[in-house]
Amino acid sequence: MNAVRLLAYGGQLVFNDVPTPTIARDEVLVKVTSTAVNHVDLVKASGTARQVLPIDLPWIPGHEFSGVVEQIGSDVAGYAPGDAVFGSTSGMGSYAEYLAVKAAVIARRPSNLSFEEAASVPVAAQTAWQGLFTQGHLEKGQTILIHGGAGGVGAYAVQLASHAGATVIATASGDDEAYVKSIGATRVINYREAQFEKVLREKVDVVFDLIGGDTQKRSFLVLKEGGYLVSAVQPVSQEEAAKHRVTGAMMRLVPSEDMLGSIARLLEEGTLRPDVATVYPLEEVAQAWKDIAENLPGAHGMSPRAPGAARTQSHGKIVLRVASHEHDIRTRAHDLYLARGAQPGRALEDWLQAERELTAKPRRTN
Repeated sequence: MNAVRLLAYGGQLVFNDVPTPTIARDEVLVKVTSTAVNHVDLVKASGTARQVLPIDLPWIPGHEFSGVVEQIGSDVAGYAPGDAVFGSTSGMGSYAEYLAVKAAVIARRPSNLSFEEAASVPVAAQTAWQGLFTQGHLEKGQTILIHGGAGGVGAYAVQLASHAGATVIATASGDDEAYVKSIGATRVINYREAQFEKVLREKVDVVFDLIGGDTQKRSFLVLKEGGYLVSAVQPVSQEEAAKHRVTGAMMRLVPSEDMLGSIARLLEEGTLRPDVATVYPLEEVAQAWKDIAENLPGAHGMSPRAPGAARTQSHGKIVLRVASHEHDIRTRAHDLYLARGAQPGRALEDWLQAERELTAKPRRTN
């Protein structure tokens, strides 16, 4: 199979023909249709955080994906070949045509999402869910401050917190204020013009930190006693947490089929909406990483954008389309098969018939 690999820390991404992975009894083999680009891909590749985030070289990047089940392990009961799925993997590896992944960390692709949209969801949405509810214990009627509300994780955090009945305050740039309010924020503080701790009149129950640094340090000043400061980007000072009588924790995503399934249902209901900024073919992965690096100084040895230069995109995920033309036909056939009322994982012959219809040559007319 074809895959994108990194051969050395800070090196160039290369395309290699590598063996198709074999699956364990509790795994499925997914024919990957799309994958998404995450900041952590570049951080790991740069080697700057190798003590905390080590990788085994040569390494295939990619945390999240969408695709079609090709094969199932002997212990897998919930999926069958032909099922459209999405998910994430802590072991990376989704910048490839095939991926072996635990069945316990995938879910069925929401029927109203394209494969590109579905690939943009698993990491950001599950990080937001876990940060808000598992670590932050957010409840209806509480108030939460979300730093970076226009980012990939932040946008899902705003939507999920609003759906849960919380009052949502978010920090973002002025350019993103309308967007962040449109997805559920009650108030948006432009971090370029005001310091949040100086303009907030009341303290909040939860702070979800997606920025780190001084922003995190100042967040202790706006937390109620007994509140929660949850960070997805750096450890939280336990000394400061004790001083302010709050709970501070850094979270690391633990993917879950149940959590992703709940997110999938909210997506199908229209309660959550994905946000895809750009879709590149896998062959243009270097450009996709360059776009990400503009907003992540020093990542993978790339230079940050010049002061005052416009960002490539203000919000939304960058997605890579992995599938070949042949597989694109297969996934389109799968969509046609579902549109006709078939149930996922059943009547495989109906799906194959749809594929035959899409690949059939048109008859000539005299």
